[in-house]
This record gives sequence, structure tokens and C-alpha cells, in this order.
Amino acid sequence: MELAVKIDGPYCDLALHPISAKSADIIRRLGRKFYTKKYLEWWRHGRTSTCGVKYGDSCQVQVCLDGDCVPFDPGVIAESAAFFAKRHYVNTKVRYLAFLGYDDEYCQTTWRWKDILTFEPEKLEFIVHRWDRVLDVEDYLIIEDIRYDGQYADEEGCGKRFGFNLVEPKVIDLDEIRQGSGMPPYYVGDIPRLSRLS
Repeated sequence: MELAVKIDGPYCDLALHPISAKSADIIRRLGRKFYTKKYLEWWRHGRTSTCGVKYGDSCQVQVCLDGDCVPFDPGVIAESAAFFAKRHYVNTKVRYLAFLGYDDEYCQTTWRWKDILTFEPEKLEFIVHRWDRVLDVEDYLIIEDIRYDGQYADEEGCGKRFGFNLVEPKVIDLDEIRQGSGMPPYYVGDIPRLSRLS
């Protein structure tokens, strides 16, 4: 039996680049013109980029077994959202981040698992990042991946993709985030994940 999870909604390719105070001033001054300072899509390279579905009310979620849709409560997606402090440099010495990329490309993203013997909805695990803590935007959630029964999908693909607009570059002062989380400035600690902060 084949299990497929399909999500129609905005796809994003975003980056949080650690930057210096000087670069922060340049971004604030240039705004969108900052994108033109290097080759096209330079901001996508490196380990600072996160791709996935921007989850929200506009998303449509289908869970199918051998092509037939089965009942599924999408509420578990938002409930699984977590704030990954390490991914967002909160538990490092980084002071400023540059927020770049896009978050509005329409896409149908599908995850498929083959040879599933039985389907138990509670075994679907959504890896969802909370970006609202660093962007100060309510419920800014990104589905990066899905696992079923502890296994990543055999296939993951995107289709029907079209149109996107680059976000307005934003400078994020992590000291403000740390203070809001009750952490001291330049906090350094072994905290790989701070879950469900909102």
C-alpha cells in the first residue's frame, strides 16, 4: 500500500544569514536593492537556507492510501511546530541575522511512502519550524519534512509551481529575541531545541 501526503500551498525558500553590524546597516539602507549586490539567488547557498511549505489557512492537506483520500485532522501540523534555537542562531554568539528569500511560491508538495502495511494517523510526524519567534509574525510556520513511523518518505516532489516574490530584506537583532525569551545577551548553551515557544 502507498501512503501519500499532499499539501497545496505557498512554498518557501528562505535564509537567515549571520551578518556583521556593518552589513546590517547596509541592508537597512538598501532594502530590496540589497538582492542586486551579488549574483542571482546567492542567498540560497550555504547551510542557512530552509525550504518547505509555509503552513497556514490557505494550505490544503490530503492524506491518501493507494490514491484514495482518508480522513485526517490537519490541526496536528500546527501543534507539532517547534522553535529550533540552534537553527536560528539564538544559542550562539551571533548578534544580527539577515532574513532573505521568498515565501509565496504556489506549489503542490507530495511525500510518498511505499509498501506501507497499515496506516495509523498518529504515526505521521511533521517537522515544523516556528519562525514567528525571530520574525515577530504570528504563526509563521514552515513544514520542512514529514516522517511516517519514524521513516522519511521514499519520494518527495513538488509540482504545479509558479510565481514568487522576494521578501523585503530584514535585519533581526538576536539580542532582542534572547531578551524576549528570558535569555541573556550572547547566550551560549547546549540547547538544540526550545519547543513550542510562541
